[in-house]
Amino acid sequence: VDVHVHPRLFGLTDEKLLAEVEKAGLTYCVLLAAEGDLPALEREEIREKFNRRYKVRSIYSSWDVWSCYGSGYEAVKEFLQSLIKETITSAEVASIVKSYPEKFVGFGSLAPTKNEEYVEMKLEEIERLNLKGIKVLPTIQLFNPVENKNFERICEFSEKKGKVILYHTGCDPGPFEIPEMAEDANPKYLKPVLERYKPTIILAHMGSYSAYNPGIWFNEALELMKKYENVWADTSAVSFFIFGNEKIVNKIRETVGFDRILFGSDFPAVWGSSISYEVDVIKHCKYLTDEEKEKILGVNAANLLNLKPKK
Repeated sequence: VDVHVHPRLFGLTDEKLLAEVEKAGLTYCVLLAAEGDLPALEREEIREKFNRRYKVRSIYSSWDVWSCYGSGYEAVKEFLQSLIKETITSAEVASIVKSYPEKFVGFGSLAPTKNEEYVEMKLEEIERLNLKGIKVLPTIQLFNPVENKNFERICEFSEKKGKVILYHTGCDPGPFEIPEMAEDANPKYLKPVLERYKPTIILAHMGSYSAYNPGIWFNEALELMKKYENVWADTSAVSFFIFGNEKIVNKIRETVGFDRILFGSDFPAVWGSSISYEVDVIKHCKYLTDEEKEKILGVNAANLLNLKPKK
């Protein structure tokens, strides 16, 4: 079971995705919607936040092509504009799932920066479309969970309705490769919200994705999982960092174990990778037991999402 796939990204057709899923031998695949709110960047507090962070970015980040802009606002705006064509709605994901119900599971999406009426409408839509979860990204959706009341509404709804939240952690492409710009995606900011609400939440990338500093917030993710039993993690885009390092594998085993670790490929977002390759990283990991591999590659996700085994 792959819990982290982006349908129709970069021109990927449904047929090509299905072929990739079959080639990798997946039983099920979770398709993620992704909706943003570019106008929110014009709010003074958001614009100034990125400008401030851009000014204090680390020295190693200054080599990044996204460090050549006059301000953080300009860098983020250009990047988000390039993503508009890659937006995929909850309804579109539900439509794909309806076409291939034996293979695909759908997660919706909504922009927490929009107004309360919009958020309530989108949550009702996710329920009506029978989607199993909600994908949110504090980076490209421009929010911090501590400061955003709508994220609390998402958590309350998910807890009540049994939806799973897939929550981006770690850096992200574009200007969000600069760690300071991706600060809102540090798992530590979830603590205050998780003290009040108990939704099932998956930390996408296990806090570890970063081109400059792989494993950037791995320890924060592990700490959150240790404290809250409702917090899980997927290993999308960081499979080699995690499964290619004996110390990291042992630390997970000793801290939280592998019952809440999920396989994710991030396909097709990881350049040059494939679902099959990501599966093989785990299958050939010499630091995992066979039982741990089975849990990560499917048993855990099947239990979490109530997926029926196929004959």
